[in-house]
Amino acid sequence: MKLRSLFVGAVFLASCASQQPPGSSDTKNPSNYNRDLYECQREATFAGRDNKQQVFDNCMKARGYREKG
Repeated sequence: MKLRSLFVGAVFLASCASQQPPGSSDTKNPSNYNRDLYECQREATFAGRDNKQQVFDNCMKARGYREKG
């Protein structure tokens, strides 16, 4: 009985350890990417005329997406 409860506890801890912390960007999920893309485009819209692309790039980088290239 003790061994079985120990095994169940170990399985539970292992499943919890493999999950991402809340609030982290899941870059593999297309709906998160689309939401992040929209929000960064919106943020860049309100930036000054000369640095829209830089604001967009920094926003996407901050959300965990790498630059292409």
